[in-house]
Amino acid sequence: MKRALGFTPLLIIAALVLSAQVVYGAAYRGYTYDFWQDPMPAPQAYLPEKVILSSDLANGGLRGPQDIFVAGEEIYIADSGNNRVVVADHNWDVIRVIDSFDNNGVADRFSNPRGVFVSAEGYLYVADTNNERIVQLTLTGDFVREVGAPTSDVEGIIPEAFQYRPGKVVVDLARRMYVIVENVYDGILEFDVSGEFKGFIGAPRIAPNLIDYFWRLIATEAQKAGLARFLPTEYSNIALDQYGFIYAVVTGGDVRRNEYVRRLNPTGVDVLRRRGFHPPMGDIIYPQSWEDVSITGPSVLQDVVAQDYGVYSVLDRRRGRVFTYDAEGNLLYVFGGRGEQSGVTQNPVALEMMGDRFVVLDGLTGSITVYAPTEYAKSILKAIEYHNTGEYDKSAEMWQRVAHLNANYDLAYTGIGQSLMRQDRFREAMDAFRLGNNRLDYSEALGLYRREVLERNFGRIMLAIFLLILVGKLVSAARNRRRAAQYEAAVIVQALSTENKPLWQQIKEGVRYSLHVVFHPFDGFWDLKREKRGNVPAASILLMLVVLTYIIMRQYTGFIFNRRNLKELNILIELASVLGPFILWCGVNWALTTLMEGKGTPKDVYIFSAYALTPIILVNLPLTLVSNFLTVEEGAFYYFFLILSLVWSGGLLFFGTMVTHDYGGKKTFYTTIMMIIGIAIVLFLGLLFFTLIDKMVGFVRDIYTEFAFRL
Repeated sequence: MKRALGFTPLLIIAALVLSAQVVYGAAYRGYTYDFWQDPMPAPQAYLPEKVILSSDLANGGLRGPQDIFVAGEEIYIADSGNNRVVVADHNWDVIRVIDSFDNNGVADRFSNPRGVFVSAEGYLYVADTNNERIVQLTLTGDFVREVGAPTSDVEGIIPEAFQYRPGKVVVDLARRMYVIVENVYDGILEFDVSGEFKGFIGAPRIAPNLIDYFWRLIATEAQKAGLARFLPTEYSNIALDQYGFIYAVVTGGDVRRNEYVRRLNPTGVDVLRRRGFHPPMGDIIYPQSWEDVSITGPSVLQDVVAQDYGVYSVLDRRRGRVFTYDAEGNLLYVFGGRGEQSGVTQNPVALEMMGDRFVVLDGLTGSITVYAPTEYAKSILKAIEYHNTGEYDKSAEMWQRVAHLNANYDLAYTGIGQSLMRQDRFREAMDAFRLGNNRLDYSEALGLYRREVLERNFGRIMLAIFLLILVGKLVSAARNRRRAAQYEAAVIVQALSTENKPLWQQIKEGVRYSLHVVFHPFDGFWDLKREKRGNVPAASILLMLVVLTYIIMRQYTGFIFNRRNLKELNILIELASVLGPFILWCGVNWALTTLMEGKGTPKDVYIFSAYALTPIILVNLPLTLVSNFLTVEEGAFYYFFLILSLVWSGGLLFFGTMVTHDYGGKKTFYTTIMMIIGIAIVLFLGLLFFTLIDKMVGFVRDIYTEFAFRL
């Protein structure tokens, strides 16, 4: 052991020497998002390895470059401002510059080329934007053909006032060409092998809000004509994966949050998996507490690149970050940023892979930043590779290493749990999935573990059930005999005045009477008021039991159905969440029914309202226990009884209002509607009041500060 420790400094020095090519520190933070959308710090996944300045690439440097593509040993850059394509090797030495070509005997040039792509057959495709065409060349720059604006014999296929300004282009293995055209909202243009236009595919779906729908419902035809149309946001970039599927990104806008990234099959159907905690859309929370608050708004996805095993990365133009996701849509890591320091970009416009390196093109400075993976990123990608190749033990080892590097990394625990599942270690897998907040896999492990326990203890379980039934029958028979013997005494006690009974007995009988109320609401609420079978202390105990029930539910509901962050459980908030609405209901109920000839007093309203909440206690307490043994597939039973308790209590509140205030059914219904409106008005006025108070306090504070500085 001592001898091994003696070599440790040498190993550290050797590691530092071998990693010396990473010459820049990170001017950005590494983080991921947890299940509750909180940003969690994480080790750096990629670090800037080198920055290639614009002046190092070509004479005069790059001017407003817009795209970059790596094909084998060569790198193609769309130098849009200089109307050319610059080709470099992996050492970033310029091999050639394509700024003109012979087009059937005529010298031709590009005009603002904004997209480059090299096909599997070895042809260079350039989106020649201002010339409104796609130019196909050999890799040495010899002209092959050009594909101009699309035409169609079918009326309505091509939109009116269509202008063909191609921005990005890709070509699949079947030599079909897909083109993104600026300011076109109908989707991606598809061309066949011969360059014939086949139509649009994959138009982003829009998500108009309820206000938009409302105005269109009430607007006249003339007003509808003047309203803005629901236009989906256009695609900003596309890429191909190894299977020929198209990854496409949109910039945001009215498109659905979970469709900022799409994976289209050849027919244009989105097949992207979105099973992660959050949709693949870049930042979930913005701005972060540590970043420049002047940069506001969601991520603007500029580019996408596909990797092996379904992994893909997207570039956020707004903040210069690269977000990487796995095939299921789980966020793996985040790196990059915006700024003027080395290692970050000022206007990122394109993202590409060069081996295991990422390459980010800056459209403002014309520089290119190369990011190299750290041990953290390598371990994550290796774990995914082992999982996809069936080497689950090795995958678990890599996930263990990732968890050691980042204890907050949920996906690592999921990988460990999946390995334990394949070893039939279901109980341990459940613990791992719980740490990873993976409820679906936890449910599967729970089902298998439950079956294992039942098979192992089937005889004992059946014996326990038999004994419980036998004991239950014996207890029931004894109780019936005792009730028969005490019947006459019970009648005499019932005849006594409630006021003559001890307080503890009144409370005990009042709480017990709640069981009669929930199953016999009309008789129960009648006796509750007229026969004084209920009392304020008993009602208060029931109310406190409701509060306790919700606290227990928040804390001990089964992991599959409990999506709350237990670290943030606050008993005072839980107390206020029950007592606040209850007091508001009682106050509005009494205030309105007083104006509508109601017979109930504030005390009556308080008592019947508390008794009406009894089903929440009776149903939800045992349901909380049972929820720990249910799987996702059995969740319908859980939610059924959860809703049943609320509907049951709501019905009792309705009948309690009817009986207590001596209303008919129709009048009770109208009164209930007015109560709901009244509660909404009270909430609005309360919000207005506290907002006004906050403004007044702020005004006084500003005046005091002004006087303090002046004096």
